Amino acid sequence: MSVDDKSNYAPCQNMEVEHIKIGADQQELVKVDSYIQGADILRQDAITRNNFAVADSFYPGVRMNIADAYIIGLVNNFQAIIRDFFGLDLRKIKKAAAKYSIVTSKPSDLKLMQRIPHFDAPSRDSLAVIHYLCDAPDSGTSFYRHNATGYEYIDRERLGKYESNIVQRFKNPAHQPTDYIAGDTEDYAEIASFKAVYNRLLMYRGSSLHSGIIRPDYNCDASPETGRLTVTSFIEFS
Repeated sequence: MSVDDKSNYAPCQNMEVEHIKIGADQQELVKVDSYIQGADILRQDAITRNNFAVADSFYPGVRMNIADAYIIGLVNNFQAIIRDFFGLDLRKIKKAAAKYSIVTSKPSDLKLMQRIPHFDAPSRDSLAVIHYLCDAPDSGTSFYRHNATGYEYIDRERLGKYESNIVQRFKNPAHQPTDYIAGDTEDYAEIASFKAVYNRLLMYRGSSLHSGIIRPDYNCDASPETGRLTVTSFIEFS
């Protein structure tokens, strides 16, 4: 079956959807288990094509294009959730994109901002999505509070103060972390954590401070067959 076949993106009959609000800021997050019927086909597509390249963005690993049908199906499947739970207007979607993604960067190769929680856009009018096409119970995605400011999300109003604090705090190399973040640190508190489970999807605001759970013994496996294969998506609203 082709990855362009719309039936691949139909929700599983046993799909489970959980609406969650995390942390003191009560940031919205949707957790979906047994998401789509074509998960195996997507995984096989990634394994067969295996044309991954180093990401030309902040992402600490490799990425590869996925069929446009994926992001179209994603938006169609979550119309009501996007509108009613996140309060976003589907008519104002400015950009929507998705890619296969695998974390492959060693801690020693990371830039500072890849070693601390990040946000995908300083706007609550954006959604980030991660869809696991692997089972990696010791990995997943966590969400954080920045202890010095108390911020759990970064919008335009918070951006200046947050960036100033980060620059001041980490200008001393002795204060800089040396690994991916995985749990509480002196600077960040973990407020929610979700394991990497096959065909699980997480949707959250792009402004939420978050990070992949990449522990010190992570093997940086670049193979889509045996590595931490996901589909990462981003939806921006005007």
